[in-house]
Amino acid sequence: MGQIDGFKITETSDVIDKIFKHRDNYHVKGKYLGFEVMDKHYSMSLGNCTDWTGFPMSGKTQVLMECLMNTSKFYGWKHLVYFPDVGNNVEILADLLHKKTGKSFDPKAHNTITDAEITREMDWILNHFKILTRKDTKGKITPVDFWKMAVELKYEEGLHTASIDSWKDLNHEYEKYGGYAQYLEYVLPLRNYLAEENNLHFHTIIHPKLTEKENGKRNAPTPHDLKGGSEWFNSGKCMITVHRENPSTNEVQIYFNKIKPRSIGEVGEILLRFDKSKFVYYVDEWQGNQSFNKYAQEKHESNSFPTKQSVLKPDIVNGKELLSFSERMKQGAFEELEPRINKDGNPEMPF
Repeated sequence: MGQIDGFKITETSDVIDKIFKHRDNYHVKGKYLGFEVMDKHYSMSLGNCTDWTGFPMSGKTQVLMECLMNTSKFYGWKHLVYFPDVGNNVEILADLLHKKTGKSFDPKAHNTITDAEITREMDWILNHFKILTRKDTKGKITPVDFWKMAVELKYEEGLHTASIDSWKDLNHEYEKYGGYAQYLEYVLPLRNYLAEENNLHFHTIIHPKLTEKENGKRNAPTPHDLKGGSEWFNSGKCMITVHRENPSTNEVQIYFNKIKPRSIGEVGEILLRFDKSKFVYYVDEWQGNQSFNKYAQEKHESNSFPTKQSVLKPDIVNGKELLSFSERMKQGAFEELEPRINKDGNPEMPF
């Protein structure tokens, strides 16, 4: 049978376990993130990716951080975060502590966090959030470097997600691939592949281009307003816009532009409000003619379709197998994912 480098005809042994898993998990949602209004449209699943966009000060980072925080509080998830757009490691840690405790770092606030509260919560935060910061001003990191690090932490420390804020703060080797569009054609499918193969969730925040104004208000950006928009949309799994139509209010509109797989949600939009004092979001809950703030809460009852009990593969639960996989990674297992040069002299995906 003829062969093409980098491709393979599917055989039963390649997919039999995955096709069983696909059937058993067909209706299984991702993790509930604390808001019923959000759960219809988006839940966070492993083996997936989410791209976030929005204008500066829209709240996109805060929405993502709250989703990550809630998965840690509800399910014990661990995250790798590279957030230079937020600030240095102290500023990032302060935001996470504020969000976890509801206590402010402003000494003039009515709810200033105490030394005891900082000390008590610090270890929990740093156990669940691996905060990556640059220690050398000349240091550079590519997206692939970051995702490879996440895969290693997955098998060494039980990592669940890895998040970038923002895409512009990474080192991108455009010239190596013949330009920005060709670079995205390579790096985004590779990201999806690494997430799926290693049961991780990768989040990326990307700044959009300015959109048109209508009646004096700027339209919410869509995935097509990103630089290289068509490549982002074509390769994207979940794509979310966070938008503040009126910056003078605490309302934020969240648009779910693309959601895959369909079991975890559907396209649509919701509205949340931001409590600046507590540093968290809430929805208006009405009882009669009175409203109150309903903050994110854990959902104790099952929020997924009843399925057969999934059988974990040995390499996921057997410590010896995980160590073997980790060792293989350190010995160059990722080399097979480097781009190959085809007969036309252009780089292409190796799978």
